[in-house]
Amino acid sequence: MTVTRVATVAGAAETIWGLAREGDHRTVIVAAGVTVALPGLDAALAGHGIEVDPAGDAARTRDAPLGISWAATAIAETGSVLLAEPTLDDRAVGMLVATHVVLCPAAGLRATLEDAADALRAIARQPGGSYATLVTGPSRTADIERVLTVGVQGPSRVVVIFIDEP
Repeated sequence: MTVTRVATVAGAAETIWGLAREGDHRTVIVAAGVTVALPGLDAALAGHGIEVDPAGDAARTRDAPLGISWAATAIAETGSVLLAEPTLDDRAVGMLVATHVVLCPAAGLRATLEDAADALRAIARQPGGSYATLVTGPSRTADIERVLTVGVQGPSRVVVIFIDEP
């Protein structure tokens, strides 16, 4: 898991462009919450030649090289981000892509899980419900010989970008 901090949405787009360039990817799957929270991100990514593909069918999202989600809250104590997706298609972005980029406002960082309780309560009370997930990096598993494998049941890489001025 990698964590970085940028000042603006343009800085986030620059970081995402760098990730896309590493794998020579031209398309990124974006969960709906991202475009709602950061309406200028699509244009900033397009300025770097990255096509934004809105989250859709989970089968299409599976094993996509790069996906972006929004987290309104992060917890320093556990190193977690709190994702709250309204649909399974949006949730699939954080569960099925190879590299998962999570954007979070720097102001959303909380010291402890207890401090994030209000955010969890707000998610639980949303009309129509939502899927809440605490993400603390890529999945890890080991076999009987204690050989560690990362990303078997989800993204193999998680990148969190804190944005000072979303």
